[in-house]
Amino acid sequence: MQLFLQVTGFGLVDASILALAAVGFTLQWGVGKFINLAYVYLMMLSAFLDYTLTQTLHLEFWLSAALSIGAVGLVSMGMNHYLVLPLARRGVRFFDLLIAGFGVGIVVEFGLQAIYGENFFQIKVAGTRPLKILGMHLTPSQLVIIGIAVLVMVMLHVLLTKTDIGRAIRAISVNPTLAQSCGVRVDFVLNLLWLMSGVLCGLSGLVLAFDTSLFNSGTSAVELPFILAIAMVGGIGSAYGAMGAALLIGLVSNWVDIVNPQYGIVVAVFAGGLVLLLRPEGLFRSPMASLAGSV
Repeated sequence: MQLFLQVTGFGLVDASILALAAVGFTLQWGVGKFINLAYVYLMMLSAFLDYTLTQTLHLEFWLSAALSIGAVGLVSMGMNHYLVLPLARRGVRFFDLLIAGFGVGIVVEFGLQAIYGENFFQIKVAGTRPLKILGMHLTPSQLVIIGIAVLVMVMLHVLLTKTDIGRAIRAISVNPTLAQSCGVRVDFVLNLLWLMSGVLCGLSGLVLAFDTSLFNSGTSAVELPFILAIAMVGGIGSAYGAMGAALLIGLVSNWVDIVNPQYGIVVAVFAGGLVLLLRPEGLFRSPMASLAGSV
C-alpha cells in the first residue's frame, strides 16, 4: 500500500508536467491545425537558457526562469508567423507541414548539442527534503510543480472563457473563415495562441528539468509519445480534455511502472491509439463537441 501511495505521488507530479506540456501542444494541433513535432525540443531550450542565465550570468532564479520561458514563447510565435502561416497560405500538404515541424525540432536539438555537448546538466533548486503528505513522500519542489500546474490550468480556463482573446480562439477553432468574416484578426490571434502555447512549452520543460535533476538536449524527447497520447485521449484541440487525460495517463503509467518500468509508455501509446480508433473525439469530449469548438 505504501508503494502504491508513493507511486501515486510521483504520478501526480508527472501528470502536472504533462498537463502543462500537452495543453499547449493540443491547442497548436486543434486550433492551429499543426502537429508541432518540434514542441518537445523547445521544452529543453528553456531549460538550457535557464541554466545559462543562472550559472553564467548569475541572475536570480525567478528572473532567469521568466526570461527563459518568455524566450521560448517568442520562438514559438516566430515559428508560427514565419514558417507555419506562410506554408499554410501556400496550401502545403499536412504531411509536408509535419516534416517542417520535425525539421525545426532537429535543428533545435542538434543546435543545443553543438553548443552544450551531450553532457548532462543540473539546475539546482531548493526544497529537496521529502515531506510526507497523505502517505506520499514529495519534496517541496515537487509540490510547487503541482501547484504551478493547477494555477496555470485555472488561469487558462479564465482566459478561454472570460476574455475576448479566448472567445476568438474558440471561434477560430470552429471556423477560421467565418471568424475572420466576423472581424476576428485570425493571424494575430493565432500568433498569440502560439505565444501562449510556447510559454506553456517552456514552463513544462523547465519544471521537467527541475524534477529530473539531470538533463540534456534529448531529455524531453521521451515525453512526445505521452503528449501525443494525451492529445488523442483528451480530444484533439481540447484544453480541458488534455488536463483530464494528463491526470489519467500520468497516474496509470506510473502505476503500471510498478510491474515493469517499460510498461508506462506502452500503456500510454496503446491508450492513445485505442481511443483514436473507437472514440476519435476523445474520452473527455462529447460526440457533439466539434459543433461548439475544439477548445
